[in-house]
Amino acid sequence: MAGTARRLAGREILRRRDLNCWPDSLGILPAGTMAKVVDRRSSFCAVSAARLVQVCSVSAYSTGTSHAGVLMIRSVVFDVGETLLDDTREWARWADWIGVPRHTFSAVLGAVTAAGRNNAVTFQYFRPGFDLVVERQRREEAGVGEQIDEQDLYPDVRTGLQALRDAGIWVGIAGNQTARAADLLRKLDLPADAIITSGEWGVAKPEPAFFRQVVDLAPGEPHEIVYVGDHRDHDIVPAHTAGLRTALVRRGPWGHLWADDPIVQRNADWVITSLDELPALLSRAG
Repeated sequence: MAGTARRLAGREILRRRDLNCWPDSLGILPAGTMAKVVDRRSSFCAVSAARLVQVCSVSAYSTGTSHAGVLMIRSVVFDVGETLLDDTREWARWADWIGVPRHTFSAVLGAVTAAGRNNAVTFQYFRPGFDLVVERQRREEAGVGEQIDEQDLYPDVRTGLQALRDAGIWVGIAGNQTARAADLLRKLDLPADAIITSGEWGVAKPEPAFFRQVVDLAPGEPHEIVYVGDHRDHDIVPAHTAGLRTALVRRGPWGHLWADDPIVQRNADWVITSLDELPALLSRAG
């Protein structure tokens, strides 16, 4: 019954269009995409039943509860930007595109981040009225559009994700990226069972509907799913509110800024410095 309700809710949110989230241009879900997602999830359900692992929460930041001290983790889902991908090149391309020195752009972005504002506000300081969706399309037409390749991956991505799969845990990737970014990520042949983005779902973090989609995609109940990200307000807090376990990775501007933040300490089950730490954390007996 709960799964049916989540699927119905998922179909409803796909009717929405929200263009206020960075870095996505959130388009309408292409025809058949939900069917593909459901089919992808179904194909892994039988496998995931055999992959069930029992682990204990060992973090000093742990706030969740578990049955008899044992936490059941069936799935781990990863954010993309500054969790799997080093966004340095993409931010540099944006600075170059609007004709602003990279250091200046980065400094203003940092100030916007520290103030807890949407990253897209950064552009307004340099170009009032800046339309992110329009400018992204112009970049594509000029041949300097979005690019993701092997050099953008953090060094621990392949090893960390593969180790989780080897341990019998279902691995998913779901972040605030465009539909094009999803295609680029799939071409990297990462060790993941599913890759999908907000641009394909039609809803973005930190909206609760995004995390309902995560729960619908990944095998397991919310407390059996870990969401890994670098952003306090877009990843950790809303995922925790949705009932998921959470891990903040200390890297990129947001991860470093908020790793020791009291809000993170209340909402994150783990704070890690490398994805390679996850398999041990999720398999250690208390």
